[in-house]
Amino acid sequence: MKPLFKPPYMPFLSGLLLLLLLFLSGCSVHPPMAKPPAHLPTAFQTAGADMVLLPGEQWWLSFADPHLNAIMADCFAANLDIAMAFARLEQVAELEKSQNATLWPEVSALASAGRGKARGLEADTYTLSVGASYELDLWQKLKYRRQAAAFTREAQADEVQFLFLSLAAQVAESYYQLVELRQLLRLNEELINSFQDTVELVDMRYRLGVVGLVDLYQARQNLLAAKAEYPLLQAEERRLINRLALLVGKPAAAVELGELALLPDLHHSFATGLPADLLLNRPDVAAALARLQGADQEIGAAVASRFPALQLTANYGGQNSEIADILVDPNIFWNLLVNISQPIIDGGRRKSEVRRRQAVFNELAAGYQKSVLTALAEVDDALSLERGVDDSLVILVQREEVTRATLELALLRYEQGITDFLPVLTAQTSQASARISLIKGQRQRISSRIQLARALGGSWMSEELDKGLTRVDN
Repeated sequence: MKPLFKPPYMPFLSGLLLLLLLFLSGCSVHPPMAKPPAHLPTAFQTAGADMVLLPGEQWWLSFADPHLNAIMADCFAANLDIAMAFARLEQVAELEKSQNATLWPEVSALASAGRGKARGLEADTYTLSVGASYELDLWQKLKYRRQAAAFTREAQADEVQFLFLSLAAQVAESYYQLVELRQLLRLNEELINSFQDTVELVDMRYRLGVVGLVDLYQARQNLLAAKAEYPLLQAEERRLINRLALLVGKPAAAVELGELALLPDLHHSFATGLPADLLLNRPDVAAALARLQGADQEIGAAVASRFPALQLTANYGGQNSEIADILVDPNIFWNLLVNISQPIIDGGRRKSEVRRRQAVFNELAAGYQKSVLTALAEVDDALSLERGVDDSLVILVQREEVTRATLELALLRYEQGITDFLPVLTAQTSQASARISLIKGQRQRISSRIQLARALGGSWMSEELDKGLTRVDN
């Protein structure tokens, strides 16, 4: 029995393999252009003396709030934006695998059956063969495309990390806005009770004929204003709860919020490190650079497509007039072909594609430079805001103390009949405003810390990315 497949003509095959080795490395037709910016500041303008190197940890853990930690974990596990981002990452990963497949020849099994007539004789023909094709990457066109796909996948992974960073800030912001609102609701209840006591005091003095009706109307003004504020605060509370629920991918009733008692007292500042180290590794900046590098590779692929393409094809098999004998007594045939194609006239299509890819690169280059400057500005803004909020908070504490003392004195003088009710009304309004401003200032300090953490980035997002990829794979 003759074997169906036997080695083809060895000298020809040896020459073909030599040709493959000669051209496999290819020739580069496009030197890389995408490079990080050369000049970055060595320090932030607003950096304080207490700044040290950034540890890259999960910054919200410093708030020491287990309920916040649980909500953050739920967000990372079930947020729908994260789910969509991982789906996009899977798409570009498969595209990268598709481009990497060009490293290998394409091999196909071919079978055919037919009937024909020649010289007055009819005969059946059965053919079984294996065909292969491979494009030699003479000008690294395929390599450019593989590298472009790798940069696209890298950029998408960086964007997933930036989404983690952004969502962490959104969760913490919404959580502490809700804490702030709960404190404002409690304060509003205290003010209502306090204003109610004042109304009762003034009403008693009015009935005794000590004060006029104007005093009673003035006392009721603050009470009614506080009562009118309460349903608005409740509506805002519901909005924030729904926002948190959306972030964690659950119905509002399923979100465990805890007591939300007090805003944390921050005793230390985040570390900032060096701008060049932080900014170039921030995930949105890294994603912009990866997309720029991918566009650079696409230019190379577009340039290489204007040069000759070399395609190798091979076919090996056997045929027989009887299907039962195709494996026993085949009529062996084989062929090896080298096809060279060179575009001559295409109406300028390939040249226009090169120019288009260069324009895309220029756009992404400007966008990358902007992302670097934006990141630098965000860190500096957050540092400046944190310092400003800290200084303002000291004054707000002093203001609350002064207005409280003023209110106590005004009430005392009114009860003694020394003054009318207007100083009390003014003092109550000022004290309520001061207490509200102090709560808002404390929350604003936390917000500035969150903004700084988001601007600085860190390394913890890569761990969350790995966890997410593990969940996707499972």
